[in-house]
Amino acid sequence: MSKCNILFLVSSCIRCFKCEPEERYDGSPLCKDFDGSDSFLEDCTHSTMCFKRETTLRLGDGMTSSTTQRGCAPQTLNGDQKKINGKWQYVTTIYEVYNEGCTDNVDPERPTKTVNCYCRGHLCNNSHIKIISYKTVLLLIIVYFIS
Repeated sequence: MSKCNILFLVSSCIRCFKCEPEERYDGSPLCKDFDGSDSFLEDCTHSTMCFKRETTLRLGDGMTSSTTQRGCAPQTLNGDQKKINGKWQYVTTIYEVYNEGCTDNVDPERPTKTVNCYCRGHLCNNSHIKIISYKTVLLLIIVYFIS
């Protein structure tokens, strides 16, 4: 049973694909092997968004090398405390710090280009991020039924 199902009674969470560009000690799957299977799923108990980061390094002779990373968007800070029943206790506060969509971090002085994408919704950080707002979907449905 996923952590999202257990926590659903008190809060909700989303699920995102998770993979790393290189091997890590925690055994996270590699993005080069990404196939969208269950082994790439992660419950985002401390996040309301997913992310996907693609970094491209320009090499000599016009060649490039690219890496990808996927996961839950980092939206918490370590050390948040709140006074509860007269005592300070550690709490997890989720901060809404990202806008949905993709941004390019391009600096002509650097040989790398990084594209950071943030999205809301289950498994939205798949291999092809397409962010469509609910307003667009609603508008398409209305137009469909009117015509």
